[in-house]
Amino acid sequence: MILEMERTYFRALTSHDETALLQIYSDKDAMQYRTSLPFETLEDVRTFLDQVQSEQETGKKFRCAFVHRETDQLMGTGVYTYLDAESVEIGFSIGRAFWKGGYGTEGTWGLIELIKQREPQIKRIIGIAKTANEKSVRMMERMNFTFIKQEGDKSYFEYVV
Repeated sequence: MILEMERTYFRALTSHDETALLQIYSDKDAMQYRTSLPFETLEDVRTFLDQVQSEQETGKKFRCAFVHRETDQLMGTGVYTYLDAESVEIGFSIGRAFWKGGYGTEGTWGLIELIKQREPQIKRIIGIAKTANEKSVRMMERMNFTFIKQEGDKSYFEYVV
């Protein structure tokens, strides 16, 4: 376990997550707010997991599983990407079954805490949401992220650690 929160926790992604990742990342309606295409096969998931491993080994990104504590069910993933020595960009994906339960907020606070623990040099966290994803935009506003700019279909927010 990487970090435990009230109802959820973060842990490493493993090959045991393949089926759940396929279910989460193949939902075309949910994926409309992401920059990547929906998964179609387990081979897509395996390629994704290989990429996650490679990015972590090179130090570009850190992605982990976001899990429901009571059921141990994979809910989605959290990720941070290094922008420079003091800044990261965060991302979060949650399966439709866990929408509207406050899990996005809990997971985002958890991801911020994880960054503070693992990366004490980080002073700035950037969150990006497609502007049409009103729920994610409102969540970042409620969490005291400051709107920075809008570029194309994306809104950029900053959280100062």
